[in-house]
Amino acid sequence: MGLPEIGPVQQAIGTHVAELIPDGATIQIGFGAIPDAVVMQLTDRKDLGVHTEMIGDGILTLVEAGVVTNRLKTAFPGKSVATFALGSERLYRWMHRNRGLEMHPVDVTNDPYLAGSNDLLHTINATIEVDLAGQCCSESMGYVPYSGTGGQSDFVRAANRSRGGKSFIVTPSTAKGGTVSRIVPTLKPGAHVSTSRNDVSHVVTEHGAAHLRGKTNAERPRRSSRSPTRPSASSWGSRPRRCTSSDPPMPPQPPLPRS
Repeated sequence: MGLPEIGPVQQAIGTHVAELIPDGATIQIGFGAIPDAVVMQLTDRKDLGVHTEMIGDGILTLVEAGVVTNRLKTAFPGKSVATFALGSERLYRWMHRNRGLEMHPVDVTNDPYLAGSNDLLHTINATIEVDLAGQCCSESMGYVPYSGTGGQSDFVRAANRSRGGKSFIVTPSTAKGGTVSRIVPTLKPGAHVSTSRNDVSHVVTEHGAAHLRGKTNAERPRRSSRSPTRPSASSWGSRPRRCTSSDPPMPPQPPLPRS
């Protein structure tokens, strides 16, 4: 297993994110073609550091290009830090007894305080669906589970703590050949909110990046419509519909505790 196939949409998203990552940044890369597309466009950077949950062939590419030095890291200086690896045999050979790499338990690598103590921490993670408030669903398609929780919310919060840090939630603007929008007025019923609207910073699609952190409810849709999606995308710009008798019933709510 090596780098995933990267198409034009992933390439465009990678370009938008890479433009916002400076020399000397410490990076965290999630799993998938889009985060790897970002990595492949960082080969002209200098003195990057690595503090991530998963280490893969994309990061190995940067190491071999001399881009990753970990020289400027403010936490675990001189070391790439991860908790697990997924990649090719070449990756595992590079890892073997590598004194420039430290593998730690997940409660160390994903601790937002520890990760966020790195200056210029830039984190890149993929999602399935984002609503106009900025809530990200990365674990389900409605009620149907799709993925595990992972470290997305940990590293988004770590980037928010980091001096000069940024977090990027990345997704294609549409699915199913452009017929379904991934940027929606509200998340689907039953969708798991992986990263909250209060934590999300940048949402990036192939059409651009929208900076949502600290923005009001009125500002967020305007920023989203200018950057992450096309107005013609299915369901974009539609108003949230009223519930009808054909909708599934809401689950019963527990009674409020008596004072």
